[in-house]
Amino acid sequence: MATATHRQDRDLVRRAAQGDEQAWRAIYEDTCQPLFNFLCFQAGDRETARDLLQDTYLRALRHLDGYRGDGPLLSWLRGIALRLTLDWRRGLGRRLRQMVALQTESGDLDLAAPDRSDAREADLGVSGHVFQDALRQLSPKQRACLVLHELEDLPFADVAREVGCAEATARVHHHRATQRMRELLAYPVDEMGGQQA
Repeated sequence: MATATHRQDRDLVRRAAQGDEQAWRAIYEDTCQPLFNFLCFQAGDRETARDLLQDTYLRALRHLDGYRGDGPLLSWLRGIALRLTLDWRRGLGRRLRQMVALQTESGDLDLAAPDRSDAREADLGVSGHVFQDALRQLSPKQRACLVLHELEDLPFADVAREVGCAEATARVHHHRATQRMRELLAYPVDEMGGQQA
């Protein structure tokens, strides 16, 4: 059901599709920061997030007719951003596998563990770096459900629509992401499953 906000979004998109630069600027200014934050959590890297943000807007601009106004424009843009991030991750995985295969064949692969200079920070508390490392270890859908529900405050029905799954599945992704983050960040968990103070 379209609300007044959705109708405003639909009007902005219609005007932007007709070449109204003010409408496109309004879309950009209203959505840029939350989209960038979302992409930073998804990609784990600000430079990659900037590239993905640009790609998101380029794809949105080419497909403005795809926004029907059934939900918030930001949600529609997040859906595009998430699909681009998943494509980027798949491409990154392929490139890494090819690189490892080539290096293994040539004998140049160095499997030494990287120096973890932030280990002392982890002992003292969870730094932003450690938190980002933990987020990167979640699956893209788990990370998206966690970020959208916890940081963007979206209800699970909206999270499910953005991620492209059933609401129950979004809840499962969120639950697994929460459990995994607790493990990765070494939070003590009480018997009821809650975080101890």
